[in-house]
Amino acid sequence: MSKGALFGVPAFMACLFLFGSTAAGQGVAFPNYRVRPSEVVVPPDAKAGEYQRIIRPFENWTLICDENLKKRQRVCNVTQIIENEAGQVAFSWSLAATKKGEPYMILRAAPVARSDGRISLKFEGRKEPIQVQLNGCNNTVCVGMLPVGPVMREQISKSTAPTISYPTADGQTISVTANLKGLSTAVKAIN
Repeated sequence: MSKGALFGVPAFMACLFLFGSTAAGQGVAFPNYRVRPSEVVVPPDAKAGEYQRIIRPFENWTLICDENLKKRQRVCNVTQIIENEAGQVAFSWSLAATKKGEPYMILRAAPVARSDGRISLKFEGRKEPIQVQLNGCNNTVCVGMLPVGPVMREQISKSTAPTISYPTADGQTISVTANLKGLSTAVKAIN
């Protein structure tokens, strides 16, 4: 092999392979690239580097804690996302607390849900499903809120697997099976 060869290919040919070639007078067209922004949106009262997100996976649930390091304030929620084979989110819900500390389930349906519809949570052994009115929709999600009362606490303690359903704007129904197993363990890890 001669000097100036790369894997048996002359050096100038290797450069053509690596960098491409252009005819005289033609510019090289590069696609538009950008730095991908962080998935963590820093609130207006914090500077970059003063805010952190900690993500801890648990069985069926993910604990997400955002902390303002300067103010020493931490906000956590426990989330479950259910998606189809193409990776499109069909339903997600998070256990979070209000500013007063009251626990709520934040339910999120796909944006194809009827904006005036309800999300139905059917638990095994319960005659009537829990109905949650959607509070509104935008281009990415429809949201409803459910206070965590005695019924939900019981279902969480039993680690049940409810069927979640909601009507779509085109008259169909989306139904998925969620799983409360692992939620209690994730909540205990917050402290």
